[in-house]
Amino acid sequence: MALADLAGHELAMFPRATAPEWYDEILDACRRHGFTPRRVRHARNPDFLLGLVLGRQCVAFEPESTARREARVAWRPLAGAVLERRTSAVWPDRSPHPAAPAFGAVAAAVLTGPEPVRRLVSGVQPWSVVYDTPSAAVDHQTGGQAGEDGRR
Repeated sequence: MALADLAGHELAMFPRATAPEWYDEILDACRRHGFTPRRVRHARNPDFLLGLVLGRQCVAFEPESTARREARVAWRPLAGAVLERRTSAVWPDRSPHPAAPAFGAVAAAVLTGPEPVRRLVSGVQPWSVVYDTPSAAVDHQTGGQAGEDGRR
């Protein structure tokens, strides 16, 4: 599914205050690829996010494992590498956890090491779409034909 296919929908995602730069980057990528959400709704946890998806026909970008929490929600992979999830580690300057220096050393070694090999299976990306149209959900529940990756 291309981001442009989501045109006309609202987007459910974390509040901007949680990670302002990442929030802005996601919305910029959406706009660059033809999806300008009608409205952005905020969810502080995956359960509330899934409730927004179900109740308001929002879309959300979450791993397939999040979509599996709710049987009435379908997961669809995004086409192309338009969004890539990053993880950051932070700890306080004062009184950090005793393992923080060791963790930092390992993370630095991994991140400065050779470029990891990117393995994409059937074009599935780390970000996915959590939304399904009512008719597709019915087809899915009644055994409609779908490929191994869930695409029709």
